[in-house]
Amino acid sequence: MPSSISSSLSTFGRILYALSLLGFGLQYAIYGQLRRGLPLCPADLPHHHLLAYALAAAFIGAGLLLLTSWQTLPVSLFLGLLLLASSALYLWPLQGNLNDTLGYTFSNGNARTVFLQCLSFAATALILHGLLAGAKGRYTLMPGRILFAFAMVLFGLQHFLYVRFLAKLVPRWIHGHHAWVIVTGFALIVAGMSIATTIEDKYASYGLFLLFAGWLALLHAPRIFHHPRSGDEWSSGLVVVGLSGASLLLAAASSGGKPKPAKKERPWRP
Repeated sequence: MPSSISSSLSTFGRILYALSLLGFGLQYAIYGQLRRGLPLCPADLPHHHLLAYALAAAFIGAGLLLLTSWQTLPVSLFLGLLLLASSALYLWPLQGNLNDTLGYTFSNGNARTVFLQCLSFAATALILHGLLAGAKGRYTLMPGRILFAFAMVLFGLQHFLYVRFLAKLVPRWIHGHHAWVIVTGFALIVAGMSIATTIEDKYASYGLFLLFAGWLALLHAPRIFHHPRSGDEWSSGLVVVGLSGASLLLAAASSGGKPKPAKKERPWRP
């Protein structure tokens, strides 16, 4: 893959990720409180009004900086650490004990989904930082890749756990609802394993982008159009936009997409 193509993938992926962050920031600003359905921060934290506006400022500011490609290196690292901490709060015993919290997060489908979505956005920021950091980028690129792959595998497994529910979300004019849910679940698992092992990860990343783009066009965009005031529909659509950006960033960072180093020329001698 030529370096120009890799750079274009990275730029487009960064823009999609920035747009999703801007959308979440605007949602927090509009609601003025933490609410369920927004995946980037748990809704059970104290002082939720102050936190909502703080997150709104953080995500809008970070989204604008990433969109304009200004200070992207520190911003992407800040976002990665912030979202990692936020995703860890889904596992922290805010109420009750640690076993109860972990059991609820991993046994409840909705709680597990928002946790994985937040983790995916943290991984995306780390992947972006790894792409921008040059030789030192492996310290953030590899963890980001593993975390993103982990989330994709669990998302895929959820397709098998909730086939009937997810089948209801498939548009009516598409035949074989249950089959599509199973096929996409299998695709997510395979793509996650490919990204984690870097075996044909470039093609897995392209496949994920096509899958998420298809979901956005066929599923989320029509639902947002018919329910424009539904915050949950907007949140779901923004998640898919962000994951689409992550897929392109992974394609740019794939082992097959790294340009070969130029050969050193011998110095001229008279």
